[in-house]
Amino acid sequence: MLVGFLIVSAAVCLFLGLTLPVVRLTRLYVWTDTFSITSVIWTLFRDGEIWLSAILFIFSIMFPALKLLYLLAIFAMPGMSDAKRAGNLAHLAWLGKWSMLDVLVLALIIFYVKSSGVADAVALPGIYFFAASVILTMITSSRIQKTS
Repeated sequence: MLVGFLIVSAAVCLFLGLTLPVVRLTRLYVWTDTFSITSVIWTLFRDGEIWLSAILFIFSIMFPALKLLYLLAIFAMPGMSDAKRAGNLAHLAWLGKWSMLDVLVLALIIFYVKSSGVADAVALPGIYFFAASVILTMITSSRIQKTS
């Protein structure tokens, strides 16, 4: 029961983390831009930065969504064969290695912008929801692996 709640909570946090603003940049105390993860990906794609937008899409949207789907599959099918369960757990462990990459990148960007003096950067709620999703997914993954 707790695992199901954690999966749903992680999915909600992931959605909010992807759609809510993650950073606000203020230049010269007047111009302010606010960005969400999805708006950054779309802007990069629209501006011709296909590879960069694809990398961000893969690590920000696809990997977390796949990890949640693997968790849901393992949780929802308790009668799964041991071989299939072991395979899913192996995929889950591989995806887990990339869990905090986006949070780290956003933290480095905010640090760089603040230290360069070009603009002032402020972390907004989206980054906290995204981080909460990653942490909830990691907790859920560890609970599922303990029961297997």
